[in-house]
Amino acid sequence: MTNGHPVDILLKMPESGEGTIMRPWDYHGELTEERLVKVAQLLALGRGNAVDRFDPTIGDDNWTLGVCAYNYGCFQIARAAGTLGFEWLGVIDPGKHFQFSIGGVPLRFWRGDPSEPTTKISVATPFEQLLLDLEPGVPTAGMLFRIGVTADVDGALLGASFVALRNDQPEVVWPLPLAEAQPLIVLLDDARPEGLELLPPSVGDHRNDDDDDDDERDGDIGSSSDGA
Repeated sequence: MTNGHPVDILLKMPESGEGTIMRPWDYHGELTEERLVKVAQLLALGRGNAVDRFDPTIGDDNWTLGVCAYNYGCFQIARAAGTLGFEWLGVIDPGKHFQFSIGGVPLRFWRGDPSEPTTKISVATPFEQLLLDLEPGVPTAGMLFRIGVTADVDGALLGASFVALRNDQPEVVWPLPLAEAQPLIVLLDDARPEGLELLPPSVGDHRNDDDDDDDERDGDIGSSSDGA
């Protein structure tokens, strides 16, 4: 692995027409670094809450930890959507196959190796399929956008990457610079202006993450419930 800024270490590096490496905003202008990092921070907050509440003495195991981490991440995104500073964040499907949007661009998230998305997370949702069918002339037609997160041995978020999928395969895996991000502030409403603050999580090599879901009885809800 070469030394350098994390965002310059890409597992897949197609070039745009100008000969530059594709970034999320090259696919769509709404997918800015700041917005993607904020979403990853919300997922980190949800995972942190799940880790804090984990209690083996009442029956918790890695499977329940994964389920809670996924649900809490969905909750944080849904709660922040449309609030001050998150006007660009929306929820398309609040159900089991949770899907959100950044500036109207649909995304999903899952836990696992960002370079090896699960089969289910690589499948277009009905909403995405509608866009694919309606936009054959758009340069990003056929593309699906995801956020892949990795966790440490305790289940806390270790790192996150923007993943652009074409034909079910990752075309770009772009590590999000969480370690350099400003603390997250979420203003829930006028009655709670103090918001919530989240320090940047530690970011490490995702290859240290345990991606073998057999150790978690299919681990995260991403694999045990909907493959996300």
